[in-house]
Amino acid sequence: MTSSVIDRITANPAGSMAFKAARPLIHLARRMVNPGVSTDHMVTKVEYRGRQFSIQHRRWSADDVLAIEQCFKQQQYDVPIGAHGVLIERIYQEMLAAGQQPLIIDCGANIGASVAWFAARYPQAHIVAIEPAPNNFDLLRQNCSGLDVDLRQAGIAAQDGHAYLRDTGGHMGYRTNSDHKGIEVDMVCVETILLSKPAPQYAPFLLKVDIEGAEKNLFSGDVSTFNRFPLIIFEPHDWLLPGQLSSQEFFRFHAAAGREFCMNHENIASIAPHSGLLGMTQGFKN
Repeated sequence: MTSSVIDRITANPAGSMAFKAARPLIHLARRMVNPGVSTDHMVTKVEYRGRQFSIQHRRWSADDVLAIEQCFKQQQYDVPIGAHGVLIERIYQEMLAAGQQPLIIDCGANIGASVAWFAARYPQAHIVAIEPAPNNFDLLRQNCSGLDVDLRQAGIAAQDGHAYLRDTGGHMGYRTNSDHKGIEVDMVCVETILLSKPAPQYAPFLLKVDIEGAEKNLFSGDVSTFNRFPLIIFEPHDWLLPGQLSSQEFFRFHAAAGREFCMNHENIASIAPHSGLLGMTQGFKN
């Protein structure tokens, strides 16, 4: 039962009394359907490439539902396609053939919908999931059970350290800052993560960055590490933070590195230059 339906039922005194009387039965039914799941949460079942996932999320959170829909209904991370998609798949398979495990770093993993999608799309990859918000991280941990995922409750930044986390509205709107507003959280840089996943066991493959404007800090430091990833999937937030030029440093890095550019919905795919792209123009559409 959705919050809008409940609002309509409880809009008059009789409906409100009936709902209060029925609430214990509703909670009992929820516990029977999903044992061990809080009555404030619900489970949405999704599937991609033959893999099924039961994603637990907050019952009244439109942001949680949106995150799941973006990943599994809209498939916003299914980028790039065409010749670039063929190249990325080839690189993935070459890593496996060389005995390396493709490494995905998911910066801004939220409740884990993106992690589940990546696990289905690249089933032999190892994923590092970065999420600083405690309430999101609790759901992330539950939703990643059984997956090859290294969970890090931290924010991502240009260098290791500490910052402060503030909820700017909704469970997808957490933003780190240095002005002591919010709760203190650990920050970790990509280089530190890569040092904990050494070659030849791991090979940097995909870096996903959706960090609500903190990309301005992330790409303002040493960006040489980012070029180790054949694919970067990035969500810009200039629309959210007008006048702050939050994505400017990313585009500087992207252009200076000579990387190629594709889009799907609100996500940008930044693809490292590769000789394998030469001549791959026939029969593909983006």
